[in-house]
Amino acid sequence: MMYVYLHGFASSPRSWKAQFAQSRWQKYHQELLTPDLNQNDFSHLTFSRQLHQVQMLIAEAPAVTLIGSSFGGLTAAWLGERCANVQRLVLLAPAFYF
Repeated sequence: MMYVYLHGFASSPRSWKAQFAQSRWQKYHQELLTPDLNQNDFSHLTFSRQLHQVQMLIAEAPAVTLIGSSFGGLTAAWLGERCANVQRLVLLAPAFYF
């Protein structure tokens, strides 16, 4: 199972939530991927770019759990509908009305 944490808008993989989640996964000897959805270019961040980035990350994984916070939760929900390998979603205050 691949586990991926998707941070929120204007956040990063270095946020408190992302770091806390990684520490919990490490405690159980599991890897939690925390991609930088800003891709070092926050001013050109788009939802479609974010979807594409995560879709490419998870494409080869047979089973994926997406954990998304805020805008990352919206991204996770969309990918959960479209990618057959996404088996679980954990949504933390998803930005459904963004």
